[in-house]
Amino acid sequence: MGKADRQSSEDSTWPSDGDPNFDRDLTDATLGDFHVEKLLGRGGMGEVYLATQLSLGRPVALKVLRPDFASNPTYLGRLKTEATAVAKLNHPNIVHVYTLGCVDRTHFIAMEYVQGTNLKEYLLKKGALDLPLAFSIMRQTGQAIGAAGEIGLIHRDVKPENILITKKGRVKVADFGLCRDQESRSLQLTQSGVTMGTPLYMSPEQAQGHAIDHRSDLYSLGVTFYHMLAGVPPFHAETALALALKQVRETPRSIRVHRPDLPEELDQLVLRLMAKTPSDRYQSAALMLADLAKMRDSLQIAPTGTIADAAANGPSLADDSRVSTSSNGSTAKTASSQLATAASSGLSLSIPVPLRDALARLRPGMIAATSALCLLLGAIAGWSARNPDIQAIPTEPAQPLPGLWLEPQWTAVPKQNSPEEQLRYALLQAPRDELAPAFLAVAGYFPHSHELISKAYTQLARVWYRRCDLEALGKLKSELLGWKEAKRQLLDTVRIAIKQKKGDFEGVVEGMNDLTQKDIPDMFDPALVEINLEICADAILAANHSGSDALRKRLQEFQAHLVRRLYQLEVPKGAAAREGTLKNARKG
Repeated sequence: MGKADRQSSEDSTWPSDGDPNFDRDLTDATLGDFHVEKLLGRGGMGEVYLATQLSLGRPVALKVLRPDFASNPTYLGRLKTEATAVAKLNHPNIVHVYTLGCVDRTHFIAMEYVQGTNLKEYLLKKGALDLPLAFSIMRQTGQAIGAAGEIGLIHRDVKPENILITKKGRVKVADFGLCRDQESRSLQLTQSGVTMGTPLYMSPEQAQGHAIDHRSDLYSLGVTFYHMLAGVPPFHAETALALALKQVRETPRSIRVHRPDLPEELDQLVLRLMAKTPSDRYQSAALMLADLAKMRDSLQIAPTGTIADAAANGPSLADDSRVSTSSNGSTAKTASSQLATAASSGLSLSIPVPLRDALARLRPGMIAATSALCLLLGAIAGWSARNPDIQAIPTEPAQPLPGLWLEPQWTAVPKQNSPEEQLRYALLQAPRDELAPAFLAVAGYFPHSHELISKAYTQLARVWYRRCDLEALGKLKSELLGWKEAKRQLLDTVRIAIKQKKGDFEGVVEGMNDLTQKDIPDMFDPALVEINLEICADAILAANHSGSDALRKRLQEFQAHLVRRLYQLEVPKGAAAREGTLKNARKG
């Protein structure tokens, strides 16, 4: 089958054929603003192509509907649903949709092109994942599904094929073609030949055609996590119907049957996601992510690293959960260091499972000798590092700084010589898609520089506000509440930002009222004033659309207060005085 000739940007071409169901290939065709480069894959609804958006010169993925579906309202509706559903989300872990188009009877979606692999292909090549990589994928996928659930969107087809991994390690959830609003009417398992979801990962209520909510996606997420950790799905059957029945009736075996090395807490987390009754599952992705974060910390999994490219022996896929022990030598070195530290301080030590298994295989005499050696090393280290005034130093439990676990890639940000330089790097040099880790690096590398950390958190809130990352903003707010150095103005600003993104405009007005009456005179960070101005401008725009004149006027008053405060901060007193002198001179 020959390739189509390239036409003008207002036209589209493909090989002519009397049968609309043939395996077409639109390579080298043009669909409006998009020139098709090559076929990436086929699915039940059509094909996906790599294309170039001519006006912007960027690569895109084009999902093109089969020509025989172009007059079918069901399939046209699914294509539109995917585009409009994802358009409501602006999340770093969800594939972005650029446009929904139709050129010469060819319907398509132009989406973000993700270079890398999908989780299914990765599992086929690598098998069950090690813990650091698994934790990373679980966290990022959970954040994506949580963001959709927060605005009432249900994916309905969460599975490894729809979890993409970029070459930089970013997880992207794709294919919201079955997504629907939680409030819309329930869809049956099959409708006119349409397969609603994949039985291998389908929730019991979805398999039975019952009403579903965001907890159905959490079940599918649990099945995906099970497959990822065990190397095999929890259920097997000869037919799709038999699989669906197993999802409804059978209880999955413990993952530890396949992976005895896995911690029991992780096994329980996945099985809780897969509870048959929705009320027995986690009630939100945020609750699951909180438990996952605690578990990762208790297992001492380091925050950064790499994963191998599943597609070829080429470049690695940078991940945000590096294996803390890259070789036997480094494992031994880390273990002896931990043992020595514990021995010298008299603290109990949580030994990683692989090390504990290795110690269990040693003879008792060797264990005793190793312990004695570690005690001696610990004593020597303690003596050499002694401080004559150690009794006078008040002991205070270390308090983790807010947000560091949300973007563990901060450890990969280059460390600068001072906190001022670290903040300057984040503001001026950090790549656009790495801004959040760059601002968190100020807190991570310089935990005692509270003033600059507050400035970094302000910029971080601004990044997440612009990305509409409500989950991250909510977590930041919760952790700022527990940070004794947190400034009230910053905390109030984060609260107002969340209310604005949720459409709670009365809450925005209430928050802005408190801010302008009490806190504006105490705002000394221009960035804090700027983010409030940005929130205020967004709220005014929403008020214009809603036709609420009273709301708009109140917001404009707050905007005037903020502008005056920003002017006071940005224009030095000396400059203001000189400006006044010049005005008087002109009058004279």
